Amino acid sequence: MKNFESLTVGQILERGAAQVPGKIAVVEGEQRKTYNELNAMAAALATSLAQLGFKKGDRAAIYMKNSIELMLAFYALQKLGVIVAWVNHLYRKSEAEFILKNSEAKAVFIFREWDGYNYLEGILSLKSELAELESIILVGDGKGQGVFPFYGLIEKGRGEVLPPVDINPHEDLSMLLYTSGTTGKPKGAMITHYAAIRAGWEYSLGVKANSEDTFIGFLPMSHSYGCGSILIQPILLQSTVVLMDKFEVERAFELIEKEKITLQLGAPPHYILELNHDGRSNYDLGSLRAGLIAGMIAPDGLITRVENEMGIYLTSFWGASEVGPGLGTMCPYPSPLDVREQYIGRPIAGTKMRVVDPITHKELEDEQIGELTLSGWHLMQGYWKNPAETRKQIIDGWLFMGDLASREKDGYFKIYGRTKDLINRGGYKINPYELECLLIDHPKVAQVCIVATPNPVLGESICACVIPKPDQTITLKEVRDLMQDKVAPHKLPDELCIMDDFPKLSGGVKIKKFGEGGLAQLAEKNDKRERIRK
Repeated sequence: MKNFESLTVGQILERGAAQVPGKIAVVEGEQRKTYNELNAMAAALATSLAQLGFKKGDRAAIYMKNSIELMLAFYALQKLGVIVAWVNHLYRKSEAEFILKNSEAKAVFIFREWDGYNYLEGILSLKSELAELESIILVGDGKGQGVFPFYGLIEKGRGEVLPPVDINPHEDLSMLLYTSGTTGKPKGAMITHYAAIRAGWEYSLGVKANSEDTFIGFLPMSHSYGCGSILIQPILLQSTVVLMDKFEVERAFELIEKEKITLQLGAPPHYILELNHDGRSNYDLGSLRAGLIAGMIAPDGLITRVENEMGIYLTSFWGASEVGPGLGTMCPYPSPLDVREQYIGRPIAGTKMRVVDPITHKELEDEQIGELTLSGWHLMQGYWKNPAETRKQIIDGWLFMGDLASREKDGYFKIYGRTKDLINRGGYKINPYELECLLIDHPKVAQVCIVATPNPVLGESICACVIPKPDQTITLKEVRDLMQDKVAPHKLPDELCIMDDFPKLSGGVKIKKFGEGGLAQLAEKNDKRERIRK
């Protein structure tokens, strides 16, 4: 990492343009951009943004699907020292509104429309509520107050000289990575330029990634994992990344074969779907040599299956937005298959990790299960405008994430699950409280409680347990229709379980969600629960 100690995120693209100007940096469909082209376009966009008044320390939201435009927006803002506030492109109005308000974003970058949702319409309807929002940078046709054409700004900035910006990579913020907390309100983890760059480097050590590799990029780049491993890592290594705006198995196979992809970074559902796809043998996937797997605990035997059936060296790791956009553990390359199958790795360089009693915070001995805590260079500076939550998560310099783990032989860590009441659906962390608040407004619903049930592909399904009002019946379609335009698609319940009553804890008031006779167990065993058909 010595060569990157003093670099800012914007400078890693400039470095690529200077050292490998004609090399393809990114591929999206038929579009191919070299390092020189990508850097020139990002610099032109940055120049126009500076002329509009954007300066170091301002916040700008990126609310876009994986795309060349997202990459251009990100690196342009990094050149200026403008802090990126990430908004998941699957979010809808109310979800985006909180992040835009909390970050006090001065601008938001969007596509006019994607996958049936009109982003411009949604943002314009919120504009009166967003006092700090001055500019909407738009890809596509559309007009409105404060709307600027994305490519128009790039053309306007060409040939202009961008004034130098003094950015301290160890102190100045690169981004805010928003993550849901136990209260249901997102929290913006503050990540420096140095942490973002070094995180990208640390990903590479798990699979020995280098400049000769070609990445497939279907992980959302607005998430910690996708941001560090797909948006930053390939540019840092001067590799090539091939983008997908959404994961589709057969399309991924086509790209792997066509572009000779060598590295695939994903979550367990991606690999499960690929393994189980009938058409896999129709494609030449021999270029794939390695991959990472994270976002949720990999099911037993999955890493072995991927290696044996697809010939991919696969390893899992542990990370979180609070140490984003990176990781805390990794199995060093190369590691034996049995080690990669059992463990999430050892702490990465410069990281200390402990397993402690969740109540007393006393450090536990090896092989005892407790709460995983971490300290190191990649620890967030705190949550944006949320000192109370920062104090809850960071205690005496140690990050408490609520994950259950144990330290095993030779310093390897094993992960068991979460202490937090979150549903992990395919790597997306979903807060039940948010969904319960929406569903309780349904005229047919008397009581509702959202729990997780096992899902062989996604890990966990979202099950809505509902007590209907007297003489009322309700269907899963009605539940999903109510929530359709209010939450991201991955938050819609997969199952509906109709109940007469909910089990209670000993006090007789609070719902017993977990354990023997708990709501989650009752829902899992209920053969009459309705499931979404796909």
